[in-house]
Amino acid sequence: MKKEVMFHCGNAPKMERVIDLTIALADKDAKAAKSHVREDFVWNEVGKGEIAKYENLGDVLSNRPEVSKIQVTNGLSHGNGAMCEGELQFADNTVLFFCSVVQFVNTAKDALVKELHIYFIRETA
Repeated sequence: MKKEVMFHCGNAPKMERVIDLTIALADKDAKAAKSHVREDFVWNEVGKGEIAKYENLGDVLSNRPEVSKIQVTNGLSHGNGAMCEGELQFADNTVLFFCSVVQFVNTAKDALVKELHIYFIRETA
């Protein structure tokens, strides 16, 4: 999977964590994703509901379509929240714009993710 990530200062650990988690999910890498989340983690797709919990993340990811490219164009963090947005491209050239919004368990710089809400919008011609 090709990865393009916006330039950032490198001094925002929670923003980096949401970007790394989003990339791990797009890359279907359950081990990497689990390194960023707590055992009570829940992943929701806005408009569809729950996608996965910690314990079934690997199975869910194995059934997701292959992403050929992820581009992260923006990221922010403040307090116990963070987000990143960008686009996913698939082998058939379908493009989905996304926004990943996470809630951390606390405001510590090394806090784990408790909940992820992801928004998808399909590119229109």
